[in-house]
Amino acid sequence: MTRFNIAAVFLAFSFVISGCCEPLPPKRPTVPEPPVAELDTEPEPPPPVDIPFVILPADKSGSVSFRFVFDTGSSEDPAARQGITRMAATLMAQGGTTDLTYPELTQALFPMAAEIGLHVGRDQTVFYGRVHAEMAQRYYSLMRDVLVTPRLDQEGFDRVLDNAKTELTLSLRGNDDEELGKAALAWKMYGDHPYGPPTLGTETGLSAITLDDVKAHRATVFCASRLTVGLSGNIPEDLEERIREDLKDLPGDCEERAQLLPPPEPNGRKVLLIDKPGAESTAISIGFPVPVKRGDEDYAALKLVEAYFGQHRTFSGKLQEALRVERGFNYGNYAYIEHFEQEGWSRIPMTNIGRRQQYFSIWLRPVGDQNKHFVLRMALGELDALVQNGITQEVLDSTRTFMKRYYLTFAQTEQQRLGFAIDDRFYGQDSEYFEALFAALDKLTVDHVNVAIKKHLTSDNLFIAMVTRDAEKFADAIAADTPSPVTYDSAKPKEVTDRDNELQDMKLNITRDSIAIIPVSKIFE
Repeated sequence: MTRFNIAAVFLAFSFVISGCCEPLPPKRPTVPEPPVAELDTEPEPPPPVDIPFVILPADKSGSVSFRFVFDTGSSEDPAARQGITRMAATLMAQGGTTDLTYPELTQALFPMAAEIGLHVGRDQTVFYGRVHAEMAQRYYSLMRDVLVTPRLDQEGFDRVLDNAKTELTLSLRGNDDEELGKAALAWKMYGDHPYGPPTLGTETGLSAITLDDVKAHRATVFCASRLTVGLSGNIPEDLEERIREDLKDLPGDCEERAQLLPPPEPNGRKVLLIDKPGAESTAISIGFPVPVKRGDEDYAALKLVEAYFGQHRTFSGKLQEALRVERGFNYGNYAYIEHFEQEGWSRIPMTNIGRRQQYFSIWLRPVGDQNKHFVLRMALGELDALVQNGITQEVLDSTRTFMKRYYLTFAQTEQQRLGFAIDDRFYGQDSEYFEALFAALDKLTVDHVNVAIKKHLTSDNLFIAMVTRDAEKFADAIAADTPSPVTYDSAKPKEVTDRDNELQDMKLNITRDSIAIIPVSKIFE
């Protein structure tokens, strides 16, 4: 090949290389890919709940008292499962634990002379007990298992359910007219409000509940975020810390419970007669909702009115004086400005039955059938006199003195003091109950009390529940304002008979369509 040809080939190659192709970009350094994080398939556990404790130590005491109070009650029963909260709590307390059957649990408690008590209210449920200080740790182990690892088996469920149905249909309807009257008052007063049905439930509600329902409901309401623990007495040094650690195993954080709707407001006098054939006496309950709770400005004023008008199981109340002392109609006549239940057979108010809404009530223990119309008139007449006339300075002074002495008997035991202290927390009180009440009593004036009476109490707009026989005939007599003269086995003073003559014709202003009648066998179906 000639020199020319070689040069031409080289020139052509250079042209192709430079004109037809772009130079390749420089190669980038290799960067390692970041490692892919492994996905955590399990959610992080919620933070532990800080359970509040109320501690009342008493080193010289020979015992330890326990109270485990959950902020839940029958007000959270679903409408189709009324009675489920009480069923769940009862199955926990009386159904055994994972390790012990119920008979074995009772046998384990027997040598300690102890028991696991239970009370279910509208907004609070309490498991409680008291044991010798040397047995406190052993007792707590059993209580812990009841709360944290209850057995919840079918056998226990069937037994507890049968007992609940029997208590409703036989005990309440058949053998306890006074409690039936109180329950009927709540039903009439609250209707479809969560405070309406009894904590025990209804026949329909109980029949619908299954064991799975109970297990699910327990996990929803009996959890750590709803719990307050109370300890009093000669408390072992490490017991509080042990309880804190153990109760982490409770269901954790419940949903916040729903706000209560306002209770129904009465318009006139509304009557419910439970027709009970063969009833030899008539139980009477009267009431209406009030918007006053502990800590409110008018609480002490109304509490003083309660003590003056109808202090529980004393002869100092105006109702008791008029109906029993002067006339001998029945055993007792009392009034309350907040929900009241008696502790056992004592005169002492039960604690940890707190409510988010309260009511005023009058409880007239059973009266003879021949006197029921007159007694109803007299109770409403006394209430009307209180609302219209109020109290005097003398009544204020004497009742205040009585309360500051008598009420101290309500907190004689460690359990009672512990219960009041837990209630202080429930109602958001910074001061101890009696200390705050007595301080407020000292500041009361007659004007304050009488204004509070006019503002919160009424004799015109209220609910009445009566367990009685011949309900249709009685309803007609009430609506017609038939006179109700009364006779006594012995002579009465003139001031008594003069007052009777006024009352026997007193207009009740209750129309026939304001009176409902239900057979005793049908109530709480």
